[in-house]
Amino acid sequence: MKSKLFFAVLFASTSMYAQKPNYKFGKVSQQEVTQSQHSKEPDAEAAILYKSEKVFYTYNDGEGFQTIRDAHYRIKIYNKNGLDWGTFEVPLYTSGNGEERISNVKGYTFNMVEGKLEETKLKKEGIFKTSVNKYRNKAAIAMPEVKEGSVLELQYRITSDFAGNLDDFQFQYGIPVDKVEVNLEIPEYYVFKRYSRGFYPINLDQSRKNRVMTFSYREEDDPGRLNGGKRTSEIEFMENVYTVDANHIPSLKEEDYTDNIDNYRSAIKFELASTQFPGRPYKNYSLSWEDVAKSIYKSNNFGDQLQKTKWVAAIVDNIKNESSSSNAVLFNIYNHVKYNIAWNGYHGFFCENGIKKALEEKKGNVADINLTLVNMLRYAGFKANPVLVSTKKHGIPLFPTREGFDYFIAAVEMDGGLLYMDATDKMGAIGVLPRRALNWNGRLVREDGTSASVKLAPSKTSNKITFVNATIGEDGSVEGKLRTQLTQNYANDYRREHKDHTVEDIMDEMENNFVSMEIDALDLKNQKECSKPIVESCHFIKEAQAEEIAGKLYLKPAMFLGITENPFKLEERMYPVDFGFPKSNKLTINFKIPEGYSITAIPENLSIALPDSLGSFKYMVQQRGDQLQFSCSTTFKSAIIPQYHYASLKAFFDQIVVKQSENIVLSKV
Repeated sequence: MKSKLFFAVLFASTSMYAQKPNYKFGKVSQQEVTQSQHSKEPDAEAAILYKSEKVFYTYNDGEGFQTIRDAHYRIKIYNKNGLDWGTFEVPLYTSGNGEERISNVKGYTFNMVEGKLEETKLKKEGIFKTSVNKYRNKAAIAMPEVKEGSVLELQYRITSDFAGNLDDFQFQYGIPVDKVEVNLEIPEYYVFKRYSRGFYPINLDQSRKNRVMTFSYREEDDPGRLNGGKRTSEIEFMENVYTVDANHIPSLKEEDYTDNIDNYRSAIKFELASTQFPGRPYKNYSLSWEDVAKSIYKSNNFGDQLQKTKWVAAIVDNIKNESSSSNAVLFNIYNHVKYNIAWNGYHGFFCENGIKKALEEKKGNVADINLTLVNMLRYAGFKANPVLVSTKKHGIPLFPTREGFDYFIAAVEMDGGLLYMDATDKMGAIGVLPRRALNWNGRLVREDGTSASVKLAPSKTSNKITFVNATIGEDGSVEGKLRTQLTQNYANDYRREHKDHTVEDIMDEMENNFVSMEIDALDLKNQKECSKPIVESCHFIKEAQAEEIAGKLYLKPAMFLGITENPFKLEERMYPVDFGFPKSNKLTINFKIPEGYSITAIPENLSIALPDSLGSFKYMVQQRGDQLQFSCSTTFKSAIIPQYHYASLKAFFDQIVVKQSENIVLSKV
C-alpha cells in the first residue's frame, strides 16, 4: 500500500510539474491553446499569460548611453471581444535629440487545427511603422490568423537614445495577467526616484551588482593612428538592479464616467533625480513644484513670449477702443484669439511658432494660442496668468516634473476668484473649459515666478432643464412640445457633438434615439453663440408610449426621457467616478389625460441623497383635475465621486431606475 501511495503521489507531482507553463519564447503548450476560459476571471475576453520586460543600458561612442528594452508577451484570446489584442501598438518617441527604434520583432500565433497545434509566423507585412506627429512615431504589429482560442507570442526590442527617460512599467490591464517579470539594470551614474500608482500592490526588489563595460572611442588628437585612432577601453561600475516577479494580477475594467483608467491601473514610474558621471559635475534633476513652474516660465518659448507686447499692442488698443466696458474687452480679446488662431492639434506648454508667427499665420499649438491670450489680457490691464495642466489623456501628475504637464490654459483673477479660458476650443466660452482640460488640479504661474495649485473643476453647475407639454392619446400615443435648455459645460458638449450637424441631422438623430418617434419644427438657438445657453425646441409624436391593458393605460411619467439602466455595473470600483463637471438635470412634464379617463394610481414621491451632500434625486407626481404634473431632478454638486462612495452611488442609481419604471395608471370612466 505504501509503495502504491508513493507512486501515486510521485505521478501526481510529476503531472503537475509537466503542466507548469514554459515561458521560453515559442514554447506554447496545447493546454494553453485549448483553455476555454480564464481560471480566476471566467468572463475575461483575453488574458496576458506572461509578460517580460528586461531593460539595460549600453554605451556607444559618440552617442553615449542608450537603453535597451526587450519585451515578451504571451496572450490568450478567449472570445471575439478579445480579438483586438491581436494588434499591438508600440509608441516610439522622437525629437531633435534622438529617437526610439524598434527591432528584433518576432511573433507566432498558435491555434488548434483538426486536433493539432499549429503555429503561424508573423511576417514583415504585419509590421507597420507610421508617424503620429513630429514628436512621436508608432509601430503597429498585426498578428496573423488571430481567432477565438488563439495564443499569441510576441517579442521585440526598443533602443532609446533617451537614457534619462524610462517608460512606465505597467502591470495591470483591462484583462487579467497571470505572470509578469521585470528586470531593470541602471548604472550608478543615474539616480532615479520610484513612484507607484494604482491600488493593486506590486513588490519591487532592489539589489546591486558589479559590471564591466567595454567601449570604443576615437582619439581626436591623432587622426593618423592605425584604425583611424580608434581604441577600446573598459570601465567598471556598480549597477542598481530592480526586479518584479508578480503573479495573478486581476483586471481593472473601465466603466462609464472614468477620466483616464490608466491613472488607476498598477504601474511603477522611474523619474530621473540626478546624474554623476566620471569627471563631470553632479547634476540634480529633483524639482519642487516651484522649481517646475520657474524652469518653464524662464524658457524662451514660454515666459519670454509674454514680454513681447509689441505684437499684440495694436490689436488690443483697437479692441479697447471698440468695447464699452471692461467685461466687453475681456470677451472681445478672448474671441479674437479664439477665432483668429487655429489650433493645429498639438499639446504642450512651449511655443511652436511664437506669438508673432501665430498671429501672422493664424495657427499654432496650445502654447502659441493661450500665451497670445495671456499676453493680450495683461496688456489690456487684466491680472492674467498661465495655468499648467495635464490633460485627462496624459494623466494626473503625481510628483514634480515638467513632463507631468502637457497643456496650459489662461486664468484671470476677478472678484476674488479665477476665470479660466482656453482659446484653442472653438466651442468654448469664458469660464468653460473643454473636457480634456478638466483634470483635477492645475499649476498657476505668476509673473513673479511663484506658483500655486488651483482646482480646475468648474465652480458653476451645468444645467440641463427640460420642459414638456404632452397630451396622452387613447391609443397610448403621446403628442406635445419639448423644450431643453443647456448651460455651461452641457452646452459646450452639445456644440462639440453637433458642430458639423444641420438641424435636419439633429432631428434624424433624435428620431433614431427614441424609437417610434416623429420630430418636426425643431428650433435651435445659440448654437454659434458660445456664451449663451443652447435652447432646443420641437414638436413630437411618440407612438405606444403608454401601454393599454384591459382598458387601462399604463404610462411611465418620465417617458422616453427617463433613466432605464444603471450605468454602474461593477460590484466594486477601485477608482473615482468622474462626471466631468457639477451638473443638474431637471425634467418637468405636464400631461393632459384623454377624455373619458380618470387617474386611478400615481407613484409615490421620493427624495434621496448621496453621502456628504454629493448629490440628490427628487421625484414628484401631482394630480390637478384632469391634468398631471411630473417633475424630477438629479443633481451632483461635485464632479468627482470618491471610490469609497461607489456602493452608495450604485444604490442611488438603482433607486432612480426602479422609481422611473413605475407607472401612472389611467382607467376609463
